[in-house]
Amino acid sequence: MLVATLLLAAQEACAQSGGWLDRPFTNWNQAGDHVPKAPAPKADAPGDPRCPGAVRPPATAAELAVAEAGWSLYGTVRHRGGTTVLLAQASVDGMCRPWDYQAFVFAKGAFAGTLSPVLMDSRTDGALSDVRLLSQTSIEATFLRYVDADPLCCPSRVSTVRYRVERRPDGPAVAPLSVHSR
Repeated sequence: MLVATLLLAAQEACAQSGGWLDRPFTNWNQAGDHVPKAPAPKADAPGDPRCPGAVRPPATAAELAVAEAGWSLYGTVRHRGGTTVLLAQASVDGMCRPWDYQAFVFAKGAFAGTLSPVLMDSRTDGALSDVRLLSQTSIEATFLRYVDADPLCCPSRVSTVRYRVERRPDGPAVAPLSVHSR
């Protein structure tokens, strides 16, 4: 029992970091899923008055779906063809950087999934740093990779993940295809 508990705790710690980038992928996105609910803020709320401009109002149906799930939209919307990637956060740190954030993908207005199986925090292992829509069915995302010796400013590696937006009978789904770390 103790071994199982320790193994579960180690798996959870790995899932809360970028450890998911080091294992074979299992797709966490399913066609027909709904936008996941935002967690309660673990730090300051994104609308904190110290963080002007950290939150933007929803302007499209996809953005409204994310906001209605309790998320606060931020950053640049990426759009190509019928595919849109939105960034949203549940809280911010003391420097107004996103915590508990996620990248949400929509295909022709329908939720297709997220780019990470876990929530991310700025300046931690597995934090999303860039998203590129290569086509309306191909996405590339870069995640920062830290080791214990890295200063918070400067991760020593990055991992780049390629995704495909698949059309399925129940709706679209984002599928991770490959990861390259350097």
